[in-house]
Amino acid sequence: MIDQSNPAGRLHKILSLAKSRKDQEKIRTVWANVLNVEQDDVVVTKAVVELYSLSNEIQSLIKINDQLNHNLYLKSFNHINRAFFPLNLGANWSSAKVHLTDEALTRLQFCAEELSTFYAEDTLSDEDLAEIIEKTEALFEAVFNSSLPDVLRLSLLEEVERLRSSISMYRIKGAKGLKEALQGTIGAVVVNQEELKSGAGRNPDVLKRLGELIDKLDSFTAR
Repeated sequence: MIDQSNPAGRLHKILSLAKSRKDQEKIRTVWANVLNVEQDDVVVTKAVVELYSLSNEIQSLIKINDQLNHNLYLKSFNHINRAFFPLNLGANWSSAKVHLTDEALTRLQFCAEELSTFYAEDTLSDEDLAEIIEKTEALFEAVFNSSLPDVLRLSLLEEVERLRSSISMYRIKGAKGLKEALQGTIGAVVVNQEELKSGAGRNPDVLKRLGELIDKLDSFTAR
């Protein structure tokens, strides 16, 4: 069982899913489906850039351990990165898939196993992730339909959108992105607490949804 609580384990799972896709599919379609993002060129490109960053993070973490044979563990990352770039979203998947060799994935698995001995991150269950998504969407609707001042409403909607983005990138970035988004949301609440209090009577649903989401995210990120 590959440890998916570290960057190498997450990348191994993603690339294994991608490798199983049919050769004739378009690169855009493969990455959108594997990463669970919409088939929009900008969105898909951003997600693939995050995969490339994840690859670099793994290499940096492996290099921290001076006892490892870095060449042995990292030899295949050039192949892996060529599956990301150059990025021709309209090309057939076969042109990128060829770089995801069995050897490359095996070396990535070794990286995941090694990282598990000294590096780990919090993980969300599918149920917890679904609940966070549900609460995020409920908060967005409550803020969007509220009578809060326009500036405050826009500020809160921007923070919720950041949360949405971090959730969509969870498969790639793990808990780190969610923690950063939570800090931003709490910061927005602190900065605007007086206006939120004054508008609470007319918009009780906003505070209720906001509190529920922060509590849920905090229970996860505080582990």
